[in-house]
Amino acid sequence: MRSKYDFLKQLIDLYEEYEQEEKHLNLLGFAQWTINRLEDEPDLNKGLSPRIRQESESSSTPFLNDLNDKARFLELVSRIARYHEFYTRKALKESVINTRLEFLFLRTIDQLERARKTDLINTYHLEYTTGMDTIRRLKNNGLLYEVPDEADKRAKLLELTDKGKEVLALSVKRFNDETTMFFAATSENKWKKVLPALVELEDIHSQVYQKHNDKPFAELANLMDSLKRYYK
Repeated sequence: MRSKYDFLKQLIDLYEEYEQEEKHLNLLGFAQWTINRLEDEPDLNKGLSPRIRQESESSSTPFLNDLNDKARFLELVSRIARYHEFYTRKALKESVINTRLEFLFLRTIDQLERARKTDLINTYHLEYTTGMDTIRRLKNNGLLYEVPDEADKRAKLLELTDKGKEVLALSVKRFNDETTMFFAATSENKWKKVLPALVELEDIHSQVYQKHNDKPFAELANLMDSLKRYYK
């Protein structure tokens, strides 16, 4: 078992690497950088012995089976999203960008030609700090630049640099390769049967999230109950 001081030393070592790679330093950026690093190199996360970690992972199956069908469905969707993020980081490992979100931001700006920062953040339902940190990383890596918004002189729009376009073109292939790999062992007929339900769920909750995210849970529950007749 490692001591707390070993963890502190490892944390300091990681911060030194982060400091060398990033120009703008902040706690949230360091936390996200550390998560990315540990997911890319799981051996760095040495808190548990391999035997204990293996037992912990295998014990998740009884937990899932004990959930009701709706809870199990949501937990499986959450896990699948994490696996997708994990594989995406692997696919983009040698690229200037290394997260799905960075790729999506570049692709969205490319499709729109120009985009406001807030539009990107709202499109992907992000916390403001998460969205701004992602944009800042892309700018620091020379992939984005800002131009004045002719419709609003106080605002600026984001455009891809030539380097950003090159990185996006390379990343599209890697992203497509990851998608192909993800479904390689699953029948197309099987996952396509689930797709309509996921599209409907996303449509319902996207609207609720965007229009009513400031409401308490009780009001949201009542709102969802009132929507039942429209989606049955």
